[in-house]
Amino acid sequence: MASGTQFRPFRVLSVLAFLAVLVMGFGGGPAWGQEAEQTGKAESPANGTRQESDEGESTQSEDPYAVPQEASVQELFEFIQRMKNVRPPRGDAEKTAELAKAIFPAILEAADRIMQGTQEPDELARAVSDKFYAYRILERYDPSVDQALQAFAQEHSTSENREIAVLALGFLFERRIGNASDFSADAAKEVADELIAFLDKYGVDRQTYSTASSVARLIGYSEHKEVAAELYERMFPLFRDSAEDSLRERAESMLGSARRLRLLGNPIEVFGTTADGEPFDWSSYRGQVVLVDFWASWCGPCMAEIPNMKKNLELYGERGFSIVGINMDDTRERFESCVEQREISWVNLISEEEGATGWDAPMAKHYGITGIPTAILVDQQGNVVSLEARGSKLDRLLEELLGKPDAEVGERQIEPAVDTDTNKQ
Repeated sequence: MASGTQFRPFRVLSVLAFLAVLVMGFGGGPAWGQEAEQTGKAESPANGTRQESDEGESTQSEDPYAVPQEASVQELFEFIQRMKNVRPPRGDAEKTAELAKAIFPAILEAADRIMQGTQEPDELARAVSDKFYAYRILERYDPSVDQALQAFAQEHSTSENREIAVLALGFLFERRIGNASDFSADAAKEVADELIAFLDKYGVDRQTYSTASSVARLIGYSEHKEVAAELYERMFPLFRDSAEDSLRERAESMLGSARRLRLLGNPIEVFGTTADGEPFDWSSYRGQVVLVDFWASWCGPCMAEIPNMKKNLELYGERGFSIVGINMDDTRERFESCVEQREISWVNLISEEEGATGWDAPMAKHYGITGIPTAILVDQQGNVVSLEARGSKLDRLLEELLGKPDAEVGERQIEPAVDTDTNKQ
């Protein structure tokens, strides 16, 4: 990419989630980085020999993170899996970093030995996947591996092994998008064109879908939403014609995503059934400022934003601000439990029809929702003014549309909302 054609970093969490899917696609264990239950204690890799000392204390007789010598390819994969299953101590950043610098170089070494010891395409692809996994986590604790990681990706981006090439190119797309600070419309179009060429060359499957959907989503987060909308439309026929049912179903959401990205400055259609079982009447909100919020009880960032939404209802409710929730839970029980626990007072639309809940809820499919919370703000004229109206951005937009709140009401402060996303994979 030409100098100066770079991407904003404010959604890097989504990209990292996408990469985790890629590098763990060959059956890796739980994502490393989740804390162990024991405070201050790491879970053992259970591959070393423990002996009792004279004092009765358990000691390690050998390095549990050393790659076993004279191991077969299968034994090396088993070792890598044990390393992936090790979890770091809770609440101890120094010990976590120390543990990472023991575990992930060991995985890199074991993967290298596998690549030297096999010519089986599946085993080679799995070893490359494990190396990406180890590099990406080790990079958090040892930034000096960045150059080695990029060189590894470049080296394998032209591999004749399709799985390896797709992994490497997926990483390179991620790195171009996630590491930079700004980009132009021409740069966005360049990436879109390269992505379509990538799909044309390697075909469509779950792996290439993961790359394509993440790249399109990230361009959609930028100011170049029309580029992203056009990209979704170009991707649609490729996935529509897939032999895999799940990919054909996801193709429809691509058209929905294009529809959503073109909402800015235009009216939104809100439809469905309320939690009370009544048809929703969108026309009754005419003249109000409305936050249309896609959410679910299992979404942590959604829950974190609720206090901010309540605060703004208190500040602006009498001035014409309302909220309409689009719930994406799989069951009414989960929805109702959350509403009661969180004391949610605004209208919510829910779907209980089989096959039309969660990500397949009617409104979610219509607008191609692949990440929540998705908070869409509509002005008094019924036009969308923001597709990301959360936290301080919601506060600012409401003040612009409805004026400063009364000083007495505005004195109450809340904790800032968490600015992360929960994305469909």
